[in-house]
Amino acid sequence: MKIWEVHGLRLDGAIRSTPDGEADVSGLVFSEKGYLLAVRDFRPHELVAMVRGEGEAATIARLLAHYGSEDSVTAAGGRKLVAVRGGSMAPGPVLRRNDEVPEMVGRS
Repeated sequence: MKIWEVHGLRLDGAIRSTPDGEADVSGLVFSEKGYLLAVRDFRPHELVAMVRGEGEAATIARLLAHYGSEDSVTAAGGRKLVAVRGGSMAPGPVLRRNDEVPEMVGRS
């Protein structure tokens, strides 16, 4: 069982796995590493409330700004969140850690 599935049990299924095995937080998809980075600073219930209250686009913008800040990147060892196009199962954006995206590896 993935960690977000455990979190989802406490949140009435607001967090679950996608068919591709990634984390779906109220419709916003995270890779496994992206989710683990996000819950470093935001509790699972905070992420759910953010997506439900602010919407997907605003949540993405907020998380990218937070994890793109110099303090956050330094604290996370150079890692940050990036939004990339999803695959066939997740046509919308997917939040991934920058080291998961080939063209991002090596960039700061």
